[in-house]
Amino acid sequence: MHKLIRVICVLAISSATVTGQETITIDSCIHWAKENYPLFRQNAVTSQLLEQNEKAVRENWLPKLSFMAQATYNTEVVQFNFPGMNIDFPHDAYMTALSLEQTLIDGGRIKAQGNIERTSSEITIRQNEVELYKLVERINQLYINILLGRENINVLQLYKEDLENRAKNIRLGVENGMVLPSALDELSAEILKTEQNIDQSVFQLLGLYKTLSLYTGKEISDQTELMVQPIGGEAIQLEINRPEMKLFDLQTTLLEQRYKLINKNAIPTLSLGASGNYGRPGPNFINQDLRFFGSANLTLRWNISSLYGLNREKTKLELNKSLVELQKEAFLFNIQASLNTQTSQLEAYSRIIEKDNEIIEKRQRVTATASSQMENGKITVVNYLSQLNAELQATLNKKVHEIQRMNLISSINATSGSFNF
Repeated sequence: MHKLIRVICVLAISSATVTGQETITIDSCIHWAKENYPLFRQNAVTSQLLEQNEKAVRENWLPKLSFMAQATYNTEVVQFNFPGMNIDFPHDAYMTALSLEQTLIDGGRIKAQGNIERTSSEITIRQNEVELYKLVERINQLYINILLGRENINVLQLYKEDLENRAKNIRLGVENGMVLPSALDELSAEILKTEQNIDQSVFQLLGLYKTLSLYTGKEISDQTELMVQPIGGEAIQLEINRPEMKLFDLQTTLLEQRYKLINKNAIPTLSLGASGNYGRPGPNFINQDLRFFGSANLTLRWNISSLYGLNREKTKLELNKSLVELQKEAFLFNIQASLNTQTSQLEAYSRIIEKDNEIIEKRQRVTATASSQMENGKITVVNYLSQLNAELQATLNKKVHEIQRMNLISSINATSGSFNF
């Protein structure tokens, strides 16, 4: 009964440990890294800045108010000298004015400026997305190095266990005088060297855990289970959908919008103005009393000289659009070249893993034969352990190749931009 209770407790603890172990994927790590990266918060600031810039553009439709106060002293003034009548005007003058001007027709300038502000802000956000996309490669490399590091430690541990088992048998031989002590010293030195490699690998892996934790903002350790699953899943995506593509399109749109603004500047504008004044003299300079007076105007403005450069600006637009298109073509060329290389490597890994399966199958048969021979006393335990280690090594090689194949699929999906994080 006590044994049964002990077994139940052990199973319960084991179950709680497995349940409490966190499982993560490379997709989740990339998503966390994006949200944790300082540049990601810049998008919110850019959106707020756009809102303020749009308010400033819309304010161009609001009436423009101005106030002016002026006192003037003139050394010379108008004088009227007629027979029997002399009129002298004062040398000092005073004027205060409150003026208002309202744009009635702007030729589409304000709307064009608003479009430019929105496109410029979206370009800034897309540029941030391009920079953030570089995180995909960084996180992928960290993730893969952790997986490979774990497998490397497993191999070293198995190798150490094999050496220790060999050392036990040799120690018996030394004690019986059948083996020279130098053979045991050689094995002991190899065990110490392997322990050094294990310690070095463990500390390297610890550094990778800390770096990945820093990027993701999550605590990741040797207790965290990392799924062997490529970026975006097992499906290979070759359709190019990188954030740079949208950036190229936005750059072309911005060039066109700026050209439209130049055309809008060549259209006449119409505005209505009014002014209320207090002072002297006024339009009737004969009346030198301090008084209120006002004026109103309807103004048509047309900068005719702006027409001179329209053809030149159109040529510049076409040239700049050609430059953007060439940059886009060069980018697509390089991406396609990378995808061609990666897909060819993927085919090679598929064949390598097929060979791994054959090697494991043959190693299993060899180990089974060695087990039978050991039981019949035909070979020693050392010989059997050597065959067993070879089988384990073949299994681990397959695991490493699967991780490398996963990394290649991740690279393909990241290169094509199919992964939307």
